[in-house]
Amino acid sequence: MALKRIIVRLKESALRRRDALLTAAIYCGAAGLAALALLFGPTHLIGLTETSAFCGLCHSMERMHSDWEHSAHRSAKCIDCHLPNDNAANHYFWKTIDGNKDVFFEFSGLREYDEIKLSAHGHRVLQANCIRCHKDMVARIDNERSCTDCHRSAGHKLQGITAVREDMK
Repeated sequence: MALKRIIVRLKESALRRRDALLTAAIYCGAAGLAALALLFGPTHLIGLTETSAFCGLCHSMERMHSDWEHSAHRSAKCIDCHLPNDNAANHYFWKTIDGNKDVFFEFSGLREYDEIKLSAHGHRVLQANCIRCHKDMVARIDNERSCTDCHRSAGHKLQGITAVREDMK
């Protein structure tokens, strides 16, 4: 009789643990799906955030966006240069990381200066994208140096009409 009660209690305990684990799995799954939705967003939101106009909305990017509009690279989108374009998974992984980081620093007030600087990873991505777009031109050039060593103003930094206006002030 005692053995029967012990077996019944063990079964009840196992059922409670199973129910608790199932509940925890459901909550974790729901949290994971919510996190993915927040990080990647719906399709139209992804498309919107890939426009250069969207990149120029933040205060810290206004000057960079204005410089880009007057640059030789104005036909390229920000994501063409500033995100990895070797494969879609890598592109969207870094888009999520960099985008969330930029939004956090834009609205948190924790950034020391009012300009977003490229990280070491950002410089590697930029270099790879310069070579990807200009592969015919750089095929005969030493790729050990960074493209921005010589082309500092490519895409940004006071060029064209903007440079003249800034210099005249």
